[in-house]
Amino acid sequence: MPKAANVLPEDLMNNMMGKIFDIITNGDGTTVPKSEDNFFAWTSPGVPFDIEDFDFLSQGFTGVCKPQMITNPDGTQSTEPMDENKRLALEAQDSTKMYQQAEQFARFVDVIPDASGIDDTKVRMNIKNDEGTLSDVYEETLRFSQVANTELTAAEKAKIERFRQLLQVEREKEDLITGEMVKVIEESPLVKLYNEKMQAWMEAALEYNSARIDALTASTPRAVHNWAINANVLRAKVKFSYNDWVNNGYKNEFEGIAARIDQMSSRDLSLLKALYKDTLEKSRITGISSGADFFYTSLAPANFAKSKGWTRFTFTNNDYSSYSKKTTKKWGASGGLSLGFFTIGGSAGGQKTEFDAKCDFSSFKMSFEICQVPIVYPWLKKNFLTSKTWRFAQGNEGFKSKFLSDGKKPPHRDSMLPAIPTAMIFIRNLKIEFANASSVAHALDSKIGGGGMVGYGPFFIGGSYESGSSEKSRQHHSDSQGIYVDGLQCVGFKCHLLPKSPNPDPAIKSWV
Repeated sequence: MPKAANVLPEDLMNNMMGKIFDIITNGDGTTVPKSEDNFFAWTSPGVPFDIEDFDFLSQGFTGVCKPQMITNPDGTQSTEPMDENKRLALEAQDSTKMYQQAEQFARFVDVIPDASGIDDTKVRMNIKNDEGTLSDVYEETLRFSQVANTELTAAEKAKIERFRQLLQVEREKEDLITGEMVKVIEESPLVKLYNEKMQAWMEAALEYNSARIDALTASTPRAVHNWAINANVLRAKVKFSYNDWVNNGYKNEFEGIAARIDQMSSRDLSLLKALYKDTLEKSRITGISSGADFFYTSLAPANFAKSKGWTRFTFTNNDYSSYSKKTTKKWGASGGLSLGFFTIGGSAGGQKTEFDAKCDFSSFKMSFEICQVPIVYPWLKKNFLTSKTWRFAQGNEGFKSKFLSDGKKPPHRDSMLPAIPTAMIFIRNLKIEFANASSVAHALDSKIGGGGMVGYGPFFIGGSYESGSSEKSRQHHSDSQGIYVDGLQCVGFKCHLLPKSPNPDPAIKSWV
């Protein structure tokens, strides 16, 4: 079996990405169940984020006054004095920043993955643009659909409303443009706890999978010893986090409520659909700078970017020979992802070209911390989309023959909503170590100096990139051992394939 020094760079990267894919999506079926998500989509290259880009998740839209520190004549430091008007101005400025962060993030994940070329495991994150955004398609589905013509009793209607209030809360906020108080919908404390505990379980499962796969590939004696000695501890950690999800994250309660709503949806979907339309409308926010509407979306937990509990990932040239025995996927061929070579792209996201840096991978090692974070769309009701009690209005020529998904793998190209992003995959503190790192870094610096952006597979290496309406830059640093990229970046999305939808029950004869 060839070592990394004798294989093509793209084969080395292919095997490494296969290991990442297994850690993220493949459980052992016992301690960690097999993932129900159908495919993983890589970004190309990674998308950099600052930790501060997610302040809105924990702070909300309320502005916070953050006085600057000043140096006094005697050399001591104190907070800058300010009057009430200046304090209010700083709070308004900070509130505007929170709205802008929320808008930028909501637009980043309000996308429909193009799943037409998947083969169950891999694809580059291409965006399906022909049907609009995720919120566009969902809004059209609510507007142009018919539901089963049934009616609930007053008691049943009251029960649905009680269930709904357990999953979402309504609050008032001030519209910064009009000054009026408007009502918005957010996830309830129960849902927040559910998502936080689920994310903790996912992190424990990720750590367990990583150790198990390292031992199975047997790249180092340490990996085998670690699994032999610590497997019980890691398995207990997964079980503890799962029990914590059940006991303190209201797992059974949340899923029971969702199941009851789904069960009752076969009785009077017209009422439930009206509630879903109301939820969507109350999640609508007008962008401060753009003036365009967006729908509030978040990540759970809110403090993930500052958490210390990320999983450590390492891949060395010794992993190649063992992991290639089971890795037969070719990530670049069908997914459009450039492997093995550095890519140079314009700062405005223009044309990218491959750059063969002549890397010496005889002592290759890549390491980083990895974390998967669930995406929370409080306005998106997936159980409605998968219900058998709706269809597109048959009297509407533009929609009667349309479909969200045909449920096949891969889905038909005409599917309006073949897949939904369910989680973002972040890494931080990327290290790429190889023999001639110093000379390669020098060559990359000259490329970045020209205003370009450098990527390596799904990873961002450095250069200029767009963040909202502004342009930022992030530089790598290097020494004779390797190239290092500090900070946070999104390298992909975990996506769920939608089953056949609509898939109306043929027993339903009356629609409204």
